[in-house]
Amino acid sequence: MKLRATHPVMLGRFLGGLLVAMLMPIMASADAPIASSSFVGAEDPLSENGAWAALTSLAPQGTRFQKNDGAYPDLFINLNHAGARTTAVLPDDHYSEIVVGHIGINFGPNDCCNDVGPLVRVQASGPAIDSHYLWWAGANLNHCCNNALYRVDANGTTYSVNQIKKTSPVVDGDRLRLIARGQVIYGIKNGVRDFIYNTGPDSTKYSTGTAGMLAYASSAVTDAKIASWASGAAPVSLGTWTSSTFAGTENPLDEGDRWYPLPGYSGFKKMGGLAIGLDSVHNASGVWSITPPAKQYSEVTLGSVASGGGGPIVRIDRSNPGQTGWLLFLWADNPFASGIYKMTPDGSFTPVRLFTATIVSGDKWRLTANGNTLDVFRNGVFQFTYTTDGSYATGDVGIEAFTPNFTFMGWEGGDPAGGTPDTTPPTAPSNLTATAASSSQINLAWTASSDDVGVAGYLVERCQGSGCTGFAQVATVAGTTYNDTGLAAATSYSYRVRATDAAGNLSGYSITASATTLAAPDTTPPTAPSNLTATAASSSQINLAWTASSDDVGVAGYLVERCQGSGCTGFAQVATVAGTTYNDTGLAAATSYSYRVRATDAAGNLSGYSITASATTLAGAPTITSFTPSSGPVGTSVTIGGTSFTGATAVRFNGVSTSFTVISDTAIQATVPTGATTGPLSVTTPGGTATSPNNFTVTVTLTVTKTGIIGSGTVTSSDGGINCGATCSASYNSGTVVTLTATPTGLLSIFIGWDGCDTASGTTCTVIMTRARAVTAHFLP
Repeated sequence: MKLRATHPVMLGRFLGGLLVAMLMPIMASADAPIASSSFVGAEDPLSENGAWAALTSLAPQGTRFQKNDGAYPDLFINLNHAGARTTAVLPDDHYSEIVVGHIGINFGPNDCCNDVGPLVRVQASGPAIDSHYLWWAGANLNHCCNNALYRVDANGTTYSVNQIKKTSPVVDGDRLRLIARGQVIYGIKNGVRDFIYNTGPDSTKYSTGTAGMLAYASSAVTDAKIASWASGAAPVSLGTWTSSTFAGTENPLDEGDRWYPLPGYSGFKKMGGLAIGLDSVHNASGVWSITPPAKQYSEVTLGSVASGGGGPIVRIDRSNPGQTGWLLFLWADNPFASGIYKMTPDGSFTPVRLFTATIVSGDKWRLTANGNTLDVFRNGVFQFTYTTDGSYATGDVGIEAFTPNFTFMGWEGGDPAGGTPDTTPPTAPSNLTATAASSSQINLAWTASSDDVGVAGYLVERCQGSGCTGFAQVATVAGTTYNDTGLAAATSYSYRVRATDAAGNLSGYSITASATTLAAPDTTPPTAPSNLTATAASSSQINLAWTASSDDVGVAGYLVERCQGSGCTGFAQVATVAGTTYNDTGLAAATSYSYRVRATDAAGNLSGYSITASATTLAGAPTITSFTPSSGPVGTSVTIGGTSFTGATAVRFNGVSTSFTVISDTAIQATVPTGATTGPLSVTTPGGTATSPNNFTVTVTLTVTKTGIIGSGTVTSSDGGINCGATCSASYNSGTVVTLTATPTGLLSIFIGWDGCDTASGTTCTVIMTRARAVTAHFLP
């Protein structure tokens, strides 16, 4: 006959923050953290000198982690998660640990909770970038939060989620450690295993990657706050033999990171001195706290055996995606079908040697493996031998139970030579020191213990307050250092440490070491500056002044920001000053600038902004570089070239005002006015008056008319411009003195006088050309 394992598949929809969208080290942990942070100070986005890289797939609108004595989202946007992975180099088997800083209790859009969680096996590159395993943790008020282990599949821009296993709700201060070890993902909450899952059967899984963290805020960004984070190597196997009496209560079964479920199973719990299967059908778990040799055994002490079945397993391949091993199955319901079964990766149990078993509570049944030979013992008495097909040459030892009705009250296994229990405890750790590293962290160090077999780890205990005595375990580590994070500021803490070995023997305590965390960093920003004013001082300078900010510690300075143009919004910092005034120089003339100011303190906290103040620089002094034409009569249109003509208020021709049009900042069109005389041009603007270096020449016309019946005569000018006769008019520069001479022609012609002269004497007429003139010369007959 064949038995086939049946077990639930723990997949589901990712709800809460991700669809609409902390922790105690465990037994046999690796050494001190490889990477950690208490998020001291302020920074947005979180970088810590390149120690973090953002997960973009889960934040389509760009939400990132910020830090301000804790890490939390920098934007409050529905469907956006703050995610980050460490850039530190981690082994593929590693842990990610957070301390829950604050989980808000208000519900946001779509009744989603505020959630935080550690990540393992984060994909840092490739087509599955940002994919990971997530322990999603919230307060779970009204059971709306989806506290669970998830696998998140991403590609750099989008993501999908798979709920794997439900987890318990959390509160502020909880320490959550998510561990990836081989195929197994499991979580430790405040030193106690909360869940465990074997990814072996999953078609999509991540065997490598790095660590990180995720947060989603549904009510306020600070309602999803992580107090601290750390990551390091996952636990490793130590020793070759171990045992258990299943004392105490655990669900799931852990015993200091001793047990793991085989692929497709939930494993066991322990209570009342019994190991009890969690699933209603088959349950199977291996032991990975040790590395037994190929020659090995697994022995169970039977508990309740009224129905169901089960027994010891040898040679489990912990890296196989399916179940493996040789099982001694004792079937209470069908004793004749008891025997050795081969566990195959497809979930089947193939009987290879059956017998009729006598099944009694309290009996010890042992299965040993040596080469291809399996031996069965009951209460130390040999029963039979079976030669295998050579499958499963080595591996882990473990147990199997069919239904929770078949239980075990004891187990031991591993190296047959190690069957005598180790009862010698390690020596006590020595030279314990405690040093405050920040307002929320104290670092411990001690000298290693020794043990006749080997030290498996150290249990760290802590109490709070000067002279305290109420110690409680806060961590178990493999090395001789521990960084205790998530502590209260300016608070005394005392510590003591003791060692443990693989058999669970505990040493005496170390000395007690105490330290007081540093005072909390200043996180209170200054008040915003008030009464900001901006005043134009020149064409290139605007002066600012404001009323000082206040701060609980002290204002360190002010950050001045500026943007250019009327109604501008693109502010950029241009100065940091200590006082309450700033003169902004080097500006463009006749240009609008807007300013805002905020204060900062020594801790880098920034106040809100002041009001916005604006001013326009004065226009620059104009210049005249040219004009065209350079001469002409009244009414002539003249183009004046130069600079800074915008806002011109007057144009003058040698002091005589005229009408004009400003064509551009470098050109003016003006008309020669009546009364203008030769001289310089000038242009006046708010920035000053410019005068041309050259004169504009105003020209006027002299016209000569002759009277007489016959003969008449001629009129000529001293400069030759008039020869009337033929030329009876000419243009002159304004102010020119012109002398005209009348000459009769012919025997009968007589000159008799002038009209229009300024002065006249005989045949001579003098005219001063300040305007257009007309002169008449009279001849007879």
